[in-house]
Amino acid sequence: MHISKTDQINILVIDDETDMSEFVADAVTAIGHNAVAVSDADDFVRAYSTAFDVIILDLFMPKLDGIEIIRFLHENRSHASLVLMSGKDKSILHSASELASERNMEVLGVLEKPFTIDQLEAILDKFIPHAHRQKAPPSDIPTEQGLRRGIADHEFFLVYQPQFDLNTGMISGVEALLRWQHPVRGLIHPGLFIPLAEQSGLINNLTEYVLEEAMSQMARWRDHDITMSINVSPTTVVDLDMPEKLDEMIKARDIAPEKIIIELTETAIMENVGSYMDILTRLRMKNFGLSIDDFGIGYSSMQQLVRVPFNELKIDQSFIRQAVTDRECQAVTQMSMSLAHGLNMRVVAEGIENQETYDWLKSMGCEIGQGFHMARPTSPVEIEERFLS
Repeated sequence: MHISKTDQINILVIDDETDMSEFVADAVTAIGHNAVAVSDADDFVRAYSTAFDVIILDLFMPKLDGIEIIRFLHENRSHASLVLMSGKDKSILHSASELASERNMEVLGVLEKPFTIDQLEAILDKFIPHAHRQKAPPSDIPTEQGLRRGIADHEFFLVYQPQFDLNTGMISGVEALLRWQHPVRGLIHPGLFIPLAEQSGLINNLTEYVLEEAMSQMARWRDHDITMSINVSPTTVVDLDMPEKLDEMIKARDIAPEKIIIELTETAIMENVGSYMDILTRLRMKNFGLSIDDFGIGYSSMQQLVRVPFNELKIDQSFIRQAVTDRECQAVTQMSMSLAHGLNMRVVAEGIENQETYDWLKSMGCEIGQGFHMARPTSPVEIEERFLS
């Protein structure tokens, strides 16, 4: 593959084994990029500069180990992306990758020694020059005033992420997802407006809209054997009358309560379980489904999981995407499924992006899956035409 000069990456290779650092540098050069190889801490300090786009780093070095170098890069506000490599325990690679990510450093990937040039090239292909990265300018970040106007002008709408029974391949439900179509800025990502809504107190307005719209849509699908999952912000789960209000909404639309699944994130709920127990327990008593979302990224204790009456567990996509290639992600996924089944909960895997992951999850007894491999979030009309006709 020919790489133009404008596409070339400046790469610093750090490995205490001189032969290895030079081998990797030669491989980088063969791919078409620029490389400098160093093999000890003093050479690293002399060679380092902000001109490097990528740093390929061996974690185990005697004088200045990889974790110390990551700390150095963080403290010096390096913008370089990282590729971590090691010939030892892969779990340490995984932990180091998490550490770097928590410090807002991009990790392109990890390499277990020995590795091939093709594996190295595949990771370097993920690099995107900073000049080409899309970042929301300050003017594009929504304001509270803009959010209020958007709500008043009905600029919000729902799309639906199909969920599938992994055994039959048939649609089993949908997840309602909120979108904001700004008249000037276009589609605004939920990651920008949901935190703003929670901080400003406008989340209740959005939640009310989502519930009304999703349940009205579910009423039109009442004759189909599917469920409707609705994400609810924990800041709204403080109204003691919430179970009764939801009960009134489904009765007015003639919807069976077990077809509605309320999703709450693990991190938010587990921080203050006691405050939500009253409401969550009564939701289950009224036969609503209750799902713990993004499981695996929070800090649930066994005692808390047993106390809360969830009947569904959604494993976070960060684990599912690497479940067949990463030993740690696979272990977390397997343990999560075992825990859920032991507590009589069904499992939903989110983020399935290929057939291999689908087949593995199916073989492990996962009941439900969602992800781009099967279908992207889409409109009710397309749901009907593709899956319900």
